[in-house]
Amino acid sequence: MMFPVTANELTWETGSEGSNPSLSAARRTYVVREQRIAIHIPARANMRSEAPQQAPIDASRVARMSTEVRRIDAPELGAWAEQMGIGFHFKPTAGWTEFLREQVDLDRTWGAFDGSGVVGTLRSFATELTVPGGSQMNASALTNVTVAPTHTRRGLLTKMIRADLAASAERGEVVGILIASEWPIYGRFGYGPAIYEAKYEIDSRSMHFLEPSEGRVELVDDGELRKIAPALYERHRLAQPGTIERLPLWWDRHLHQVDVPGEKPDESRNAVYRGPSGDAEGYVRYKPKQEWEAMLPKGSMSMDELLALTPRAYRELWRYCCGVDLLTKIEAGNRPVDEPLAFFVTDGRAVKQASRHDLIWVRVLDVPTALARRSYSVEGRLVIEVSDDLGYASGTFLLEGGPDGATCERTDAEPDLQCSVSVLGSIYMGGSSTAAIATAGLVSARSDAAVTTADAMFLTARSPWCGTWF
Repeated sequence: MMFPVTANELTWETGSEGSNPSLSAARRTYVVREQRIAIHIPARANMRSEAPQQAPIDASRVARMSTEVRRIDAPELGAWAEQMGIGFHFKPTAGWTEFLREQVDLDRTWGAFDGSGVVGTLRSFATELTVPGGSQMNASALTNVTVAPTHTRRGLLTKMIRADLAASAERGEVVGILIASEWPIYGRFGYGPAIYEAKYEIDSRSMHFLEPSEGRVELVDDGELRKIAPALYERHRLAQPGTIERLPLWWDRHLHQVDVPGEKPDESRNAVYRGPSGDAEGYVRYKPKQEWEAMLPKGSMSMDELLALTPRAYRELWRYCCGVDLLTKIEAGNRPVDEPLAFFVTDGRAVKQASRHDLIWVRVLDVPTALARRSYSVEGRLVIEVSDDLGYASGTFLLEGGPDGATCERTDAEPDLQCSVSVLGSIYMGGSSTAAIATAGLVSARSDAAVTTADAMFLTARSPWCGTWF
């Protein structure tokens, strides 16, 4: 008979000391590795008199032996980058690992290992997330998540995410955020879709603006925009719920102030808007593409980013884009779902929302802090019971808040609403309706009035938006 056995083997690493189990615990580094073996018991009764027999080899179990999840060491970054390339279908070029080394925090960089080989990657970075009301909240942003196609369905992703969530909670980070490669993956870890993006297609030939122009738009190169844009973005970030920080290295990379191994030559153009006073109030980055049909211009513009601090900057930057010669169509992705452009022109049908997708998923780790940090559209009181399979957000909480601030604390009171932590993440940023989610049976309410109160409090006048991919 053959009995499958699963166990966690506790091994030790002792460097030059060898593998003597008598070494003191203080000199051992323990690693939990998954071990699956097959024990074969001969059918004959007198097993002691039998010669030792080789246990049959089960290839499916052998493939699972010696897997572990841990933080990577500096010399392992190259193999880690290679696995990330396998997961995202690109080949790292020469110099890529060294470029990556400047961006990663090894204390927040995890690998799944099969023996000495890297078969999974995950890392996070600390950032500030702007929440409704304008407060900044410390968040953990998850990225670079892959598992080798040879090692899927073995729990490696679960182990990496749980390890990083535990570390985030220990650091006191209030929420986790990520951009999901696939919708079904992250709900089971407590993340919920919270911030959406839209793609717009604009017939620029039909765009006639209602108001006359004012101020001026000037073309600038990447180096000049590098001097202007960060301060404008920072003012935008502090006012726009959903935004995150952009560090100097982000600007250097995206404005091509550093060489990025394997990156294609830059084809972007930049324009800055200056108001009547001469101060910069916004900028746009775009890529033009020339095309002709029967001697008629059919070129297009792909908009990388348009950021405006004032309504006039918004209008004039769009006016500029719609007026570029030989271009008849604009494609603008990663834009707010409530883009107001149609209301600036004589024919709003020239602005078409081509698609709408989830972008940022939110995972609440510290419920009292998260709920107390944001403001609410109206004054209200709710008792919310949150379930969390990982335990970080479990409990019942009394929320009292309004436009001027909020308090939240644990309570023994009967809940008005009951939901999972992933649902709480979805409604937290103000972009998803509690009533809509309740229709799917994902929210239990003591009364319809409780759901109405939740929407009145949590929903925001403008949708949350994050213009920064990570």
